[in-house]
Amino acid sequence: MTSLQKSRIAVSVVFFVNGAGFASWVPHIPLIRQRFEMSESELGLTLLIIAIGAIIAMPVAGGIIEKIGSKRVVSFASVGFCLLLAVLLLMPNYLSLGILLFLFGMVNGSMDVAMNSHGVLVEQKYGRAIMSSFHGLFSTGGLVGAGLASAFLALGFTPAQHMLFVLSILLVLVLIALRFLLPAENIVKDTSQKKEPLLVFPSQKLVWYLALLGFFILMVEGAMADWTAIHIMDLPNATASLAAMGFAGFSLTMAIGRLLGDKIIRVVGHSKVLRFGSVVAALGLLIVVLVPQVWGAVVGFGLVGVGLSNVVPIIFSSAGYANPDAPGRGIAAVTTMGYFGFLIGPPLIGFIAEGISLNGAWLMLTIFLGLVVVLAPSLIRRLPYRT
Repeated sequence: MTSLQKSRIAVSVVFFVNGAGFASWVPHIPLIRQRFEMSESELGLTLLIIAIGAIIAMPVAGGIIEKIGSKRVVSFASVGFCLLLAVLLLMPNYLSLGILLFLFGMVNGSMDVAMNSHGVLVEQKYGRAIMSSFHGLFSTGGLVGAGLASAFLALGFTPAQHMLFVLSILLVLVLIALRFLLPAENIVKDTSQKKEPLLVFPSQKLVWYLALLGFFILMVEGAMADWTAIHIMDLPNATASLAAMGFAGFSLTMAIGRLLGDKIIRVVGHSKVLRFGSVVAALGLLIVVLVPQVWGAVVGFGLVGVGLSNVVPIIFSSAGYANPDAPGRGIAAVTTMGYFGFLIGPPLIGFIAEGISLNGAWLMLTIFLGLVVVLAPSLIRRLPYRT
């Protein structure tokens, strides 16, 4: 096995750990709400703490990556990600919980930017599209994390015991993987060049249009992560273990779609994948609203996973081609804007659910998906290079 193949596997493991860790936390969000007696809007504000931490960290992480390389940023962020999640449910009061959620947002945001940047570097060395497979491992991790959470809760483990056990395993995996990432000297730019500030944004309008699409799509994906369990728990005959299956269904279909994504894109084309994927995701949300049963929610969330599976990898990779002189900046801009949507989506859903209903929030997301259907094809056709 070549060193490049080992690097590809290592990046895949980092994506897997990120997905599994986040999915391990998702089923316990109802517990946090119950423990601190939060309303839906108060839960939304609490989740906003994560978004604030990530939004602060992401642009800075992009600048740091240009100076010291994505390998170092991936290393620090992924270890911090595992450690913070492992102790999240042990916080004795709301203040300590809020502080930890803020720090978690910072390391998770930095990890997202860094692992995607490193993934693009590996893809460039391969000379062919492999980003969908990385995101497929993120979704596979989400499936495994949600499945383990459901199993641990069904077996009677406490949430804290579940988190400590699973995150310990994920920490070991990520420590092994970090050894095989691309070496830093292959990433860092020439230090003899003029020094640039940490916060440098691309000027191309196309990059910002892609960033807007990323914002809409990842807002939907973020809502899946934090509100599927809440939605199912409010349905008839729901249990904590069944609540975890909503995100598990979403993660399963997204993982399958992304693992097959590179072949699908070559056959169907980027524009059609973006357009029809968004239509399928919107249909899934409509089923969630129109079928107020656990099975309806699981099927609907699964269709959302199918629809969105390859949209994000296409948008992230496209950003590099839209900004060919400095592809890293384009990717950082789209990643930051996209994950802003990912992290701001859950608290926004909380506010809408409090003021109208959770079903009203799902319908709002279908409108955003409709905008992607309209805008995406024309943007992809304008790319100077195909991804």
